Amino acid sequence: MERLRPSKVILFISILATILVLLSIAPVPSMCQPADEKIWYVHDTIEPSLDEVKWVEEGGIQEAPSWISDGSWYQASVRQSLVGSNDIFVETYEYFNWSLVRQIAEYSYGRAFDTFDVFIEFVKSDPGQWIYLSWQIDTEWYGVSFNTTKVKSSYNETTADAELWTYFHITRIPEYFVGEGRLESWLTGFDLTPVSIGSLELFEFHKDWNKNGISYNLRFRAPANMLSQHGENFTFTIGVSSYYRGYTFKIQQVIDINMPANTEIREMSPLNMSIPRGNTASFVIAKGDTYPGQFTVVSGPPAKPFSQIVWEGASLWVLTPGGWAAMATLTVLSFTGMRGRRIWRRGKLYHHLYNSMVTIYDLYSTDVIKFHQEMANVSTSIFKLLIEDKITDDQFEKLLVRRDDLLKRVHGEPPPPQR
Repeated sequence: MERLRPSKVILFISILATILVLLSIAPVPSMCQPADEKIWYVHDTIEPSLDEVKWVEEGGIQEAPSWISDGSWYQASVRQSLVGSNDIFVETYEYFNWSLVRQIAEYSYGRAFDTFDVFIEFVKSDPGQWIYLSWQIDTEWYGVSFNTTKVKSSYNETTADAELWTYFHITRIPEYFVGEGRLESWLTGFDLTPVSIGSLELFEFHKDWNKNGISYNLRFRAPANMLSQHGENFTFTIGVSSYYRGYTFKIQQVIDINMPANTEIREMSPLNMSIPRGNTASFVIAKGDTYPGQFTVVSGPPAKPFSQIVWEGASLWVLTPGGWAAMATLTVLSFTGMRGRRIWRRGKLYHHLYNSMVTIYDLYSTDVIKFHQEMANVSTSIFKLLIEDKITDDQFEKLLVRRDDLLKRVHGEPPPPQR
């Protein structure tokens, strides 16, 4: 029965669609990865403030656990919700083949169950044993009162299919979360030392098992000191659990960190996993990547537009002697500066596109279909940039050369000789 224990949850990933790449290509049949190789997809959304953190992690894997694939259970699920400062309401559901589970129950309890009704009456008389065997929840240690515990069941004698629901309350929250590090073990790869887990303000956990695989959603809000402020800049730091740090896993994970509003990302570490988007810092961990020691993000006020700087300066100069002459000179300089800024933006955009293609290649070099999809998704944007004069013809041609080179690499062709 320990097979139903909620294990370390490792989940869904939505790889970022904000990276710009190039030109559509006809789909090419490919073997992305071995058909029998399954990986966890994980997506974290973290919203820190100076005194707390809001966190959502969701994910899944398209592979059923052994106790479902062998036909014993068809489906199982658990729902947990914090309904009071010392109260987590738990609902569990199991749909199983009684003829197979009966053997497991008799072995675990050391007694025979002639019928399903006999088994259910036994569970109702002492639900703590079944809750522990199925879900690894120690009812005595976690303060589960049987006076508020309910057991429901349904049974089809023709098919031997059975359904079992249990409802109960966990009232010793620190023991449940802090004593065994349960919340930290559920999250994928994080060290929650800066989080006051024993003072959760919101907690919801859903997990489902069926023949298609496993999926889960975990969200919580709690006091935390992950974010600090220095002047107008904010710094966020979260460590990586020692169980993950320096190791690789069959996981694809995206970590989105939403920094304070009205700021923009200035620094991110590790840089090779980072993608800044406004005030959101995204870290992408592909299958096989080594987990770093920590993730760090620095954000600050958005850079002022050049026109704003001009007007702010003019408002001061107009009140000083010679201000009108200074304004006339500034007007000329502003046009020169705007032209230089346009050239700078073109260069910045060109290098961003160039580096983005390399990033896409690093992420999807073993997944040709996904590689082509990413290229197709942004092709119209590239043409639009050229038409709007945001990149030059020469830059556009160089990007095409880079694209063709990466395509050949993906398909195993040697790169062209350097000129």
